[in-house]
Amino acid sequence: MRVLVTGASGRVGANMVRRLLAEGYGVRAMVMPGDPHAGKLDRFAEVQIVEADLADQAAIDSACKDVSHVVHLAAQLVRGATPVDRFFDVNAFGTLRLLEGVVHAGGDIERFVLVSSDGTYRPGAPPAVPLTESAPQEPADYYGTAKLLGEIILRNHAAQFDLPFSIVRFATVVSPEEAPNIFRAGFWRSILQWQSMGKDSHLWPLFENQPDLAKLYEAAVRDVPADAAVGLTGPDGAPWTLSMVDVRDAVQGVYRAMTAPGALGHAFNIAAAEPTSHAEGASVVSKAFGVPKRMVEMPMTFRLELSIAAARQRLDYEPRYDYRTMVESARRGVSGGEFIPAEAESGVASTWRDA
Repeated sequence: MRVLVTGASGRVGANMVRRLLAEGYGVRAMVMPGDPHAGKLDRFAEVQIVEADLADQAAIDSACKDVSHVVHLAAQLVRGATPVDRFFDVNAFGTLRLLEGVVHAGGDIERFVLVSSDGTYRPGAPPAVPLTESAPQEPADYYGTAKLLGEIILRNHAAQFDLPFSIVRFATVVSPEEAPNIFRAGFWRSILQWQSMGKDSHLWPLFENQPDLAKLYEAAVRDVPADAAVGLTGPDGAPWTLSMVDVRDAVQGVYRAMTAPGALGHAFNIAAAEPTSHAEGASVVSKAFGVPKRMVEMPMTFRLELSIAAARQRLDYEPRYDYRTMVESARRGVSGGEFIPAEAESGVASTWRDA
């Protein structure tokens, strides 16, 4: 059996390649032409690496030949200066071209796994706490809308061409070496400064009718260093919360979605066992790195929490890592070979780094 993994040099992709090889699968790793991170795959001599732009149907057709499974991880997380139509082309119509590639190759695959996102739930204003897979998907931003469109395209193609599929929706994915960046004064400063992006941020609903969040934050942390441990609370003292997923658990979730019989035709949230409260996250950082802790009051409470009950029931998915163990893994480093570092330039966990 051979698995085509798109986005194979990414935060999850490289670790997924490693897991598949350990399970005895052949792997065809698809990367963008000239991908600067493709060297992460050099350690896997047995992997077939193919270059293909998600806009190049001919290259995708070639990549889809003679594969038994497709794991579609490739995505552009941040639009930046990318034209909107190109951004949608990558994140939605790239999925369409891969499905067409499978159809052109005969359509004889065991599973097509689409990796989607909690961004499809409008994370800046979650419609439910916690979010289950039946929560409304009304993202109202470029990335979430493009990922939702990819899900719809997959479901329609699967019905039209009888393709077995499953979908996973990741919480915020964190590679262990990135974990110490979170719950720092500089990290939340960077996040709250997204307000300056206006409606071009997936968190724009968080800032709606709250024009002074960044100013309030600056006033509260101006006397602490950028690497101080910081969490946010609502006016009643209730900490904000965030569902995250360690990259190793993300790989487990994708692998189970690819292999578990109960995954067929369903979508699954993939996250840690419990969301991380800002109070807990800041305490972990403060204790681990010996930095001061500060809790900052905001005018509202924000809770972004994903339920993984469906993944536990149908996939036998059981996450092993919480925020504390992510930080512990980061302190051990990669010498134990537990994970392949992200080297990422996008994603929430790469937003701020202690210089």
